[in-house]
Amino acid sequence: MRDDLPEGAPPSSVGHRDTLSWAEIRRLALRHKKALWLANGVAVLATLCSVPIPLLLPLLVDEVLLGRGDAALNVMNHLLPDSLQKAVGYIGLMLLLTLVLRVGALVFNVLQARLFAGLAKDIVYRIRLRLIERLKRISLREYESLGSGTVTTHLVTDLDTLDKFVGETLSRLLVSTLTLAGTAGILMWMHWKLALLIMLFNPLVILLTVKLGKRVKHLKKLENDSTSRFTQALSETLDAIQEVRAGNLQGFFLGRLGAKAQEVRDYAINSQWKSDASGRASGLLFQFGIDIFRAAAMLTVLFSDLSIGQMLAVFSYLWFMMTPVEQLLNLQYAYYAAGGALTRINELLAR
Repeated sequence: MRDDLPEGAPPSSVGHRDTLSWAEIRRLALRHKKALWLANGVAVLATLCSVPIPLLLPLLVDEVLLGRGDAALNVMNHLLPDSLQKAVGYIGLMLLLTLVLRVGALVFNVLQARLFAGLAKDIVYRIRLRLIERLKRISLREYESLGSGTVTTHLVTDLDTLDKFVGETLSRLLVSTLTLAGTAGILMWMHWKLALLIMLFNPLVILLTVKLGKRVKHLKKLENDSTSRFTQALSETLDAIQEVRAGNLQGFFLGRLGAKAQEVRDYAINSQWKSDASGRASGLLFQFGIDIFRAAAMLTVLFSDLSIGQMLAVFSYLWFMMTPVEQLLNLQYAYYAAGGALTRINELLAR
C-alpha cells in the first residue's frame, strides 16, 4: 500500500499499484527467513525419521526368516547381548527402532506444522491489515455500492481460503516433496527399473488432476460469490429492519433472503460433490497404479534378483507414498481455490 498516491490518480493507476500477487505473498514469507530455515530444518528431520520405516521390518524377512544376507544382523549384533542374538531379539530390536522413528517423525511433524502455521497466520494478518487500510481510501459512494456483506466476505471468507492454501503450502509441500524424493532413492537402490516405473507414473497422476483442479477453482469462486450475495442481502435487511417492519415488507425481504440462501446451498452442493468426485477419481487412479506396481514387483521377483523382503518393502512404500502424493494433489485444489479468492481480494484493492 502506498499512502502518498496523488489525489487525482486515475483508478487504473491505483489498481495497478495496489494489487496482491503470489510474488508479494512470497516476499511476505521471506521476511521470516530465520523461522523459515528452522521450520525447514525440522521438516528435513521429520522426513529422515519417516522414510526408512517401511524398509526396516521387510529387511528381516530376507535375513531372519529366509536366511539371505546378514548386513542388518551384523549391525544389530553390536547392539544386542549374546543371549538375544536370535530371531526374537532381532525382530524386537527392529520393532523398537521402528517405534522410535515413528514417534520422532510425529514430534518433528507437529513442531514444523506449528512453526509454519505461525508464518502463515502472520502473512494473512498482514494482508488483512492491508485490506483494512484500503477501506480508508474507499469513498462513501463506493462503500455503499460494495455493501458491508461483500467487504466482510473479502476480509473473512476469501482470506480464510487464502490462509488455508498458504498454511498447507508452507507446511506440507517441503515434507511431501522430501518424502517422495527419499522414497524414490530407496526404491532406486532396491531395483532401479521398478523404481523408474513407479516414479514415471506419479507425474501422470498429477498431470491428470491438474485438469480436474481447474474446475475446482471455478466452482469455489461461484460458491464464494453466492455467499457474498447472501451476506450482502442479510446485512442490508438487518440494517434497515425498522423501515422494513414499518412498511410491512418483511415478507418481501425475508423471501429474498430465502432465495439467496437457496442459491448458496445449490452452489455449495455443486462445488462439494464435484470437488469430492475429482478427488476420488485421482485416488482411484492411484489405487489402480498400486495394483499394477504390485503385479510388477511380483514379476520382478520372478525374473530378477529382487528378494521377497524387498518386494514387501516395495508394497509398503506404495502405501507410504499415498499420503505425500495426496497432499500434493490437495495443494493443487487449494491453489486453484486460493487463486479465485486472490482475484476477489484484488477487486477490492483495485477500488
